[in-house]
Amino acid sequence: MDGINPSPNVSEPEDYPWADDPQDLTPSVGESAKFPTHALPKAMRECAAVIQRCTQAPDAIIGSSLLAAASLAAQAHADVQLPHGQVSPISLFVVSVAESGERKSAVDNLVLRPHALFEKAKHDEHALLMAAYKALDKAEQEAEGPPREAVFISGDPTFEGMTKLLIKGLPSLGVFSAEGGRFMGGYGMSDDAALRTAAGLSMVWDGSPIDRVRSGDGAIKLYGRRVAVHLMAQPRAAFNWLSNPTLRDQGLFSRCLVGYPASTAGTRLFRDEQANNTPEYAAYCEAMNKLLQPEWSMNEMGELTPRILTLTRKARTRWIQLHDEVEVAIPTDFAGVRGFASKAAENATRIAGVLELVRNPAMGEISEEGLDSAAELLQWYVGEAVRLSGVQPLKDGVDKAVTLWSWLKMRGKRQICLAELTQYGPAKLRTAKVMRDTMAMLVDHYRARPMLDPMEWEGRQRREGWEIRL
Repeated sequence: MDGINPSPNVSEPEDYPWADDPQDLTPSVGESAKFPTHALPKAMRECAAVIQRCTQAPDAIIGSSLLAAASLAAQAHADVQLPHGQVSPISLFVVSVAESGERKSAVDNLVLRPHALFEKAKHDEHALLMAAYKALDKAEQEAEGPPREAVFISGDPTFEGMTKLLIKGLPSLGVFSAEGGRFMGGYGMSDDAALRTAAGLSMVWDGSPIDRVRSGDGAIKLYGRRVAVHLMAQPRAAFNWLSNPTLRDQGLFSRCLVGYPASTAGTRLFRDEQANNTPEYAAYCEAMNKLLQPEWSMNEMGELTPRILTLTRKARTRWIQLHDEVEVAIPTDFAGVRGFASKAAENATRIAGVLELVRNPAMGEISEEGLDSAAELLQWYVGEAVRLSGVQPLKDGVDKAVTLWSWLKMRGKRQICLAELTQYGPAKLRTAKVMRDTMAMLVDHYRARPMLDPMEWEGRQRREGWEIRL
């Protein structure tokens, strides 16, 4: 296996007591509850079971991916009306936290395949329209206007870039990335741009017009645009982002559904089955296509004009009960997640709208059953918000320590020297300084300790070495 020392085993050291018990390298936040996949519509629920069986990814990575993808497919068609009269989009902002190797990309590729094919069809259509447009004379082009660009899914846009897409392209957009750390740590979230990006995303989530004022092209206000978000990121990037005080105070995170499920690593034995060859996956794709294929309701200015889903009488009663239960708990159980709790009932209505349209794209109202299913899903996200509310950003170097510790465990030997680390260790750590600093962190966590005597490796005595606590 690449990176593993091919040299013979060194002698094992004598056992003697360690100073203390080994400490966790990453924050301890307890175990995530099982994701309530059963609350999803049949097509999504059965597809989730197939994807989990084939990829063996964590349940919440799959469930959240399906929910976000359904929101993207449905958001152009309908808004929801809350009991107090407010009308909200059914767009969802989802953040999934998972270690590297948790099959995030595999899940994302499966769940978004219908959306990617929809985008490709729009791209091909745009190419034909653009060819016809270029064949017009200048006066006809000015009267006609260029065809809209066909970007439906973007992985790493700045807010300015996203706004340009919404001006020149489709009025419904998804910001989806299995490498969400690129977005969280990119230019759009730099110190200078973070507040502007967060404020802009919050406006989009609210369904408010998007203001864009620039000296070069003046003031633009965009109406009738919808954006769904799903960012998958490793813990370090996600926790650093979620703990950013500027973004937290602005209110972006109170709009996000965040989940951090337990890893399935160590249980994923080989299975010779492809999810995309199953009838359950075909049924999911059909359900998404029923939402993706119909023409969007738009006015002459290219703005979406979604229909409004109202709550049935029983659903309205259930919504008020949910709202009041959460409100009463804000000073106590939800004190650490006040912002998220204050928007919980609205998020439940958005989720319910998405679920109802997956079940029936022509649905005109939200049933009590639909709201109950949404409330069960929301309860899981509320539990995650409470569980993760105290998580602090990871210290510098922890991600390197986790990588090196995994390599040392796979290597399976109780002694190692600096020369071996720099020659055979994880590629991104192969400098003496980085290895010394990373091993120092493992020592601080009582997972390694410096050796008092030189060790022999590849025929030479090595003075700088460590004993590994396997």
